[in-house]
Amino acid sequence: MTMQAKAALSVVSYLIISLLLTLHNKMVLQWHQFGFPWLVTAVHSLGGIIGMQLLVASGHFTPTRLDYSQKRLLWIFSALYTVNIAVSNVSLHYVSVPLHQVVRGTVPVFTVLISLAWRTTAGYSWRVYASLALVVVGVGLATYGDYYSFSVAGFLLTLLGTVLAATKTVVTNSILVGGYRLKLSALDLLYQLCPLALVQTLAWAAVTGELTDAWAFVQALRSSDSADGVYPLATALVANGAIAFVLNVASFTASKNTSALAMTVTGNVKVVLAVVLGCVLFSVRLSWLSTLGCVLTIAGGAAYSAVRLSEAPRVPKSVV
Repeated sequence: MTMQAKAALSVVSYLIISLLLTLHNKMVLQWHQFGFPWLVTAVHSLGGIIGMQLLVASGHFTPTRLDYSQKRLLWIFSALYTVNIAVSNVSLHYVSVPLHQVVRGTVPVFTVLISLAWRTTAGYSWRVYASLALVVVGVGLATYGDYYSFSVAGFLLTLLGTVLAATKTVVTNSILVGGYRLKLSALDLLYQLCPLALVQTLAWAAVTGELTDAWAFVQALRSSDSADGVYPLATALVANGAIAFVLNVASFTASKNTSALAMTVTGNVKVVLAVVLGCVLFSVRLSWLSTLGCVLTIAGGAAYSAVRLSEAPRVPKSVV
């Protein structure tokens, strides 16, 4: 299999599994009324820990031994991961979801700026910038709606979360391809990060009161006669953690086989596809403007992939 084919397969796999997890998260949070996003994130981390331990026990994976300086770098990266989620969640309290999605749709722009500033790339062609413009405009149109609940603080927090998301993507790519001289495999990075992420998300859940509220929620389920009791919820959470583990493997594998910018564009395409599937599954109608936005975003993602593939011989380190 060629490098181009491997990169394309890893991105498509990541996109499909990411969509599946997004829809399943919605089912857990809404259908099971488990409205505790930090604990859901902790379940994802726990799923990663269990999955990696199973791979180690079965002999399919042997973790790399890291020295203190390497572990310190991963601690910093895990903190960036947690803070990124925290800022994104807090900003949603101050701005509407459409505005939040529009601002987050500019992640590729910040990825370009950060990549150029850190000199992780020699630059991009005008065709790349043109395809990115299509993606950003498409996400804006697809999520266009009522921009109420706007505040300067909320906008700045959302913008900060966008910068953090772009930074995390660039750092992930740099760690996996050896920019920081770690040259960890995707499974190695997952093995090292999941325990740290579990501790951080549980700590944040305790600070925000989610642990207390979740305990009260579970106790209420146990005392009720509802069919949607503890066991269906537990089954859904186990499935959620398993899907998250597979997604983490797919995500880190795609980050290793592609560029940081490709991952951010794929994320934006996923947002629009999630909107479409959400409309089908939850009987929501799209306006003509949102439909146009979906088309532009998918076209921009396809154009970006075509441009990067055509430029691959001249830019060997960025396959997609």
